[in-house]
Formats: sequence, C-alpha cells, structure tokens
Amino acid sequence: ILGSQLFWIIAVAMFLCLLQTQLHSSQMNLMIIEQGMTKQSAATVASIYATGTIVGRILCGLALDHYSTRTTTFVSMIIPAFGFLILASNMDSFTAVALAMFLVGVSVGAESDLICFLIARFFKIEIYSTTLGLLHCVTFLASAAGGVAVSYTLAQYDSFAPFLWVLVGAITLGSLLFLLMPRDGQIEKIG
Repeated sequence: ILGSQLFWIIAVAMFLCLLQTQLHSSQMNLMIIEQGMTKQSAATVASIYATGTIVGRILCGLALDHYSTRTTTFVSMIIPAFGFLILASNMDSFTAVALAMFLVGVSVGAESDLICFLIARFFKIEIYSTTLGLLHCVTFLASAAGGVAVSYTLAQYDSFAPFLWVLVGAITLGSLLFLLMPRDGQIEKIG
C-alpha cells in the first residue's frame, strides 16, 4: 500500500482537503458569529450546514454511479473552497454565510463516502481494511494539524480569516491532486 503512488496521491489530497475539519466541528459557531451573525442566526446556519451534509452524501453517491471517479472526487472536494472563500471575504450577509456553510456541508457529506469508494475502486478487497485504516489516520492527522493551525492563526490575528485563506489554497491544491488519479478502468487494483 505504502509503495503505491496512487495511495500517496489520495493521502496527500485528503490531508489538504481535510485541514478544515476543526472549523465545522468545534469552531463552527464561533466562526459564524465572527461573520456578524447572532447566536440564533448561527444556529440556523448550523442547520443549513447539516442539510448540506445530507445533500452532499446523496449527490456524491449519484455522481459516482454516473460520472468518472476522479471528476466526481475533484468536484466534491473543491466545493468547500468556495464556501471558505465567501467566509474569508467581506460578504457577511446571512445569505452569503448560509450559502458558504451549505457548500462546506455538501463536501463533508461526500468525504466519508469518497474515502471508502476510492479504496474499493483502486485497491483489492483483501487490503481494504488496512487501506481504510491508513486513510483514516490521514484524516485524523489533518484534523489535528488544522486544529493547531487555526489556534495559531487565532492567537496571531484574532480572526479566522487568515486560516480561511489558507484553507482555500489547501483545498484547491488537494482537489487538483485528485485529478492525477487514473481514469476509471485504466488501472489494475493495487494489492
């Protein structure tokens, strides 16, 4: 597994795309309130985010059944870059913040399904669990690194904006890496 170039493409891409994890788990309400929202508005936006996760899970599944794996993965994972771009900008209206968090939610809904699907698509079933375990380690490392990075930027700038800009770049780069995956049917399964 570790000798596979494809594994490392997926691992690095996932790491970059999942640095955002702390912002939609423990920091979401604080980040939304920093956008000028009230606590009630932040709760409403959190509900919109949750709706996005359901929509993302359904749409990603449908897309994987009908479109190429690498294109679907790229689109699914780049979506939150647009959401974080909105949040980093001066667009602080309720509609803009709600749309941004919906986009983040769509990607979050897709990401867990994508990890499992990519392993099933490119790796033999005999090493499925090991590969899944390794990629889950990558997701936990990304979450931890994102937590350290957001803490650092908050301490330095007293704002989420610098970290949001970092996320836009990291997610864009990570999503582009997914386009390096082979086209469907052009690779023998690894393992």
